[in-house]
Amino acid sequence: MNGNENIDALESKEIAESETALWQQIKEDLLNLLGVGDLLNYSVIIKRAFFFCFLICIVLFHIYNSHKAVRMINDKNKLEAEIKELEWEKLSIKSDMLKKSMFSKIENDIEPLGLKPLLESPYKIVDNR
Repeated sequence: MNGNENIDALESKEIAESETALWQQIKEDLLNLLGVGDLLNYSVIIKRAFFFCFLICIVLFHIYNSHKAVRMINDKNKLEAEIKELEWEKLSIKSDMLKKSMFSKIENDIEPLGLKPLLESPYKIVDNR
């Protein structure tokens, strides 16, 4: 009986190994069918490690560059809004200055000080020595 058990154990072990080999063969065939069979090989991965690192660096640079571009565009938009606001303030101050420098406004402002505008034209003093 002990011999039969050993034979049964060997047969079950052989069956398990053949099933494992079959699944391994199916997996390899499927990967080859998809065209990525040799890409997942360890030695190929080691050989292409530099290229993968290069690709990762390019992707990281691209992400950094796009974030920086978005940040710069936001800063530019903020500055443009501030410039617009300052232009409106400049126009408001200019308008106030024009109103204050009108002759009638100046006349009204100096009247409480006792000053009056000239009613006759100024004359020229000439020295004839």
